[in-house]
Amino acid sequence: MKQFPSILAAVALMAITACTKEIDLDLKNESNKVVIEATLNEGAGPQTVRVTRSVGFGETNDFPGVDHAVVNLSDDQGNSELLTENGNGNYVTSILQGVQQRTYHMSVQVDGTTYTADCAMPVSVSLDTLLVDSFPGFGMYTRTIVPVYHDPAGQANYYRFIVRVNGEKLAGINVDNDRFTDGNFVLQPLFVDGLELESGDVVEVTMQSITPAVYDYFFSMMQNTTNAATPADPTSNINGGALGYFSVHTASTKTVVVP
Repeated sequence: MKQFPSILAAVALMAITACTKEIDLDLKNESNKVVIEATLNEGAGPQTVRVTRSVGFGETNDFPGVDHAVVNLSDDQGNSELLTENGNGNYVTSILQGVQQRTYHMSVQVDGTTYTADCAMPVSVSLDTLLVDSFPGFGMYTRTIVPVYHDPAGQANYYRFIVRVNGEKLAGINVDNDRFTDGNFVLQPLFVDGLELESGDVVEVTMQSITPAVYDYFFSMMQNTTNAATPADPTSNINGGALGYFSVHTASTKTVVVP
């Protein structure tokens, strides 16, 4: 902590200016639409695709799984796999590998309609470490987590951060890009709603290197939930009218114990 005494002050301007412009979304309130959440990680997997149906605004977030879909993942090297149904709308691979800089194709067929998406796996960026910092507010200090990493120079990079505390994944969305940090050593605090860290808590952060389209999906979702009175469909990289996303990414994970 003492080695980085002004982390928050140093990144305050960056946190403000690093936000991309707000995306205008068409407001919709449609239920029973197909929702696809597909993730393809670097390595052996298993790779997973979840197929559900949307529910109306105001209903509980209990999305019914779609069974008996035909789900296929393939890459630009000729490898292809028909995914195995695992119940409640979940489909998994057993052999397909995730490899950096390969392009992957997804096909999901539901009730005679086919939804497709393409996504290329970015080059991996590794987390160096995690720091625990604190900042004053309302007469007390609040702890926050600061991922530390070196952004590669000369290429556009997009990141998604997933936070777990004592093994429990936290809600909320944290995404970033290197528009103002290209090639820099980055220390960017993660501000997670409702996060109250205590001494002894074990915090795990996974930093995914994602594509611009996946970044746009999560950024539009974040804008939707924080700024929109009526939720709107986030932008999607899936063709055919389904909601959701197809994320092909690398990941780097670090853990820190709160002092």
